[in-house]
Parts: sequence; C-alpha cells; structure tokens
Amino acid sequence: MDWDRLCTLMIRQMIQQFRVHPGDFLTFGQLAHRIPDADADVLHAIAEQRRDLFVITRDDRRVKLHLEAVERIDQEGIERAVVVPEPVAAVANAPHERRHCNHFSEEQILADLLRCSLPSEALTRGCCWREICRVRGHNLHQVSQETWNEVCGIRGYLRRRQNPRGF
Repeated sequence: MDWDRLCTLMIRQMIQQFRVHPGDFLTFGQLAHRIPDADADVLHAIAEQRRDLFVITRDDRRVKLHLEAVERIDQEGIERAVVVPEPVAAVANAPHERRHCNHFSEEQILADLLRCSLPSEALTRGCCWREICRVRGHNLHQVSQETWNEVCGIRGYLRRRQNPRGF
C-alpha cells in the first residue's frame, strides 16, 4: 500500500476513534490498539503531517482532534476532512503568539473544571471552549475522565438546546 492511501485510511480511522471519544486526548499507543494493523509511530507521523486535523501535546505522547476540525467534520463529513487538508495558520504554530480567550482566566477555568461548574456561556462560546480544552490538556492529571465526560455532556446539551433543529 502506498503512503497516501495508508495516510487516508489511518486518518479516517483516527477520526472515527475521536468521534467515539470526543474531546479526549488519546496516546498513540491507545489509538494503535484500537485501530486494526496500526502502528503508534506511523499514527504519530501522520498526525504530524495533518496539523489541520490533530493537536499533539507538547511531550508528543497524546493527540486529539482540533475543535475546528470536529466542527468541519460534522458539517462536511469525514471524507472531505480526510482528503482536503486545510492550511494551518501561522498563529497556531507559534505557541508564544497564540491568542487566548480573555473571558475567563486559566486559574478560574481550572477551578471551575475541577468543580464541574463552568458557566453555560463558557461552554457554548467557541473561544472559551478552546481555552477550556487547552487548560484541560495542560492539567490532564488533575481533571478526571468522569469530570471531563460530564462537562462534555453538559456542553452537548446546551448546544442542542441553542440549536434544536441542527442548523
């Protein structure tokens, strides 16, 4: 199998895994275990090539889908996301130049995450949700999986309530 076809197949399967586990950081080993005939190093190399789809932690051990990629996949489908790479903005490549949400402080977000008491506007606003995901990613050992699942469930409920017909 040539590299392009392998990449396409692996990206499609990685996206399917992240749709089962939305918002979660998974290790490349976990992904390789869940995807038939996959290798963690190959998945890492593919994720590195597709920074428009995947966020890789600083220690190169965990990966998840970009929030923008999730929204694009929901709107356009997996096949379009797999085939058409979006250009990565220069801001996303330079951590010191990233723009963060100024609605809530990082300390406030972490405290609210730990109590599972985030304000509804933080869960429905795109910039705030990206910041919540970033803070959770930097504090994986503090925010339990059960708490994160509950926060994601609340966010899903609030978003469905905002747009009950799905458009």
